[in-house]
Amino acid sequence: MISLVAASVGMLVGMGIALQTGINSVLRKNVVSPLLSSFVSFGFGSLLLILLIFVQNEPLAFSTETLSQSPWWIWLGGLLAMFGLTVNILIFPRLGSVQTAIMPILGQVITGTLIDTFGWFSAPQYDFSLLRLVGLAAVMVGIGVAIVLPSFKQRSLKTRAESSLLVWQILGISGGVASGITPAVNAALRQTLHSTSFAVLVPFAIGTLLLALVICCKEPTAWRYLKNALKQPQPWWQWFGGLLGAIYIGGIVLIVPQIGTGGAIVTSLLGLLVGSLFIDQFGLLGANKKPISAIQIVGLLVLLAGVVIIQISK
Repeated sequence: MISLVAASVGMLVGMGIALQTGINSVLRKNVVSPLLSSFVSFGFGSLLLILLIFVQNEPLAFSTETLSQSPWWIWLGGLLAMFGLTVNILIFPRLGSVQTAIMPILGQVITGTLIDTFGWFSAPQYDFSLLRLVGLAAVMVGIGVAIVLPSFKQRSLKTRAESSLLVWQILGISGGVASGITPAVNAALRQTLHSTSFAVLVPFAIGTLLLALVICCKEPTAWRYLKNALKQPQPWWQWFGGLLGAIYIGGIVLIVPQIGTGGAIVTSLLGLLVGSLFIDQFGLLGANKKPISAIQIVGLLVLLAGVVIIQISK
């Protein structure tokens, strides 16, 4: 029963990320820079989390004992998230939308499986059984059917022969590896700090600072776009993408101890795909309407079957 609830939470927060992506795409159009839109999302999420901590009457500080006795890697969630985000920005123009989706997902699923199998980063450990392998295979097949096959049908999947693409594909997988490690790291941070709010705030704050640093170094003139956007009439909801991101991280750190890192990843991926197709179907958040095809529904059903098999195998 607990696993079912945790899996449902994973799907819901994954759907929230689909909404966040749509919201941030609108924000990106208005502030021009993708890095700046990510900074706004991270920064606004951080402010909301600080407000939540004040409401909960929690101190905005850690003890020196906590800092000295904690493993160094629990503070890497923000850096890993920033790396995954930057990788997606870098590989999209070179690999296209399909491979930009598939390569990180492949890295996430592989990493989540390894973490669950060996119990890395203080995550719960699960034996790697044949049934679990079948579930993982179904997840990858479902993702492929839902994302790749429609692109072949529409002839939007570009085929390039350049060997240099291999470098970008490996980079895409490495971005997925970073994203796959993040849930386990943030869950360990929550256990150390005994606070879900702080476990979400720390990676958000670190991500905000890193994005600000990158913008100052790479796009120092981008700040004027934010100033202009604040002066112009804009949709009020475009500033709230960070809230959904905070809910996602909070939900993930809560369910990792229940269903493992791999379980949290695949359930949230299922929610992400469902939410994305829902947005396309109805043209929400300014997206172009793209009716859901039968093959995409088949892919989602196969993916759902894989998620169920993985949970049964534990």
